[in-house]
Amino acid sequence: MAKITLEVPEELLKQQRWDELLKEIAQAENEYAHGNVRRGSVADLMAELDKNKDKN
Repeated sequence: MAKITLEVPEELLKQQRWDELLKEIAQAENEYAHGNVRRGSVADLMAELDKNKDKN
């Protein structure tokens, strides 16, 4: 019996995480569709962060 009561919350947590992932995927697809995504290397990212840090 104890095993069954532990499995139910586990399954609920898995389903919750799955729902969160689906929302995050939908948000990422929306951002991409609206052109809010840029491509680049890690070096590009670091340069952009340094540039923005210098502005502040």
